[in-house]
Amino acid sequence: MKKIFFLIITLIVFNKSNLSAQTLKDSILAINFSHYIDKPIDSLINVLPASYDSIYTRAGSSIFVGAKVVVNYSHADIWVYIYPVSHNYFTPLNAAKQPAHIAWPFTSVRKEKVWKIVVWSLSNMPLREICCGTD
Repeated sequence: MKKIFFLIITLIVFNKSNLSAQTLKDSILAINFSHYIDKPIDSLINVLPASYDSIYTRAGSSIFVGAKVVVNYSHADIWVYIYPVSHNYFTPLNAAKQPAHIAWPFTSVRKEKVWKIVVWSLSNMPLREICCGTD
């Protein structure tokens, strides 16, 4: 009886650890990203799993133009790129060639509305890409 009990407990523990490894990716991909198009970037950040390793701004289309928010889950090799549709709270052109966190302050960029969302993993293809409300 003790061996059966030990075996059941062991299987439960191993299954939970496997589920947690899959759950982060699955929970990110299960989000209805289309719902967040034209809504503040903050609203999307609030529904993403809070276990991210870092969140920051980065250059958008060019090294000196635009901005995007990157949510990094490095422990799971997943990155969520969030592109703004407008530039009401920050200047898109980085004419002074400052570092991204100075040129496009995170607190300003996160107020903008979402235009595009791309979920990346280690593969060369995005896991999911949503632009302009189409999934």
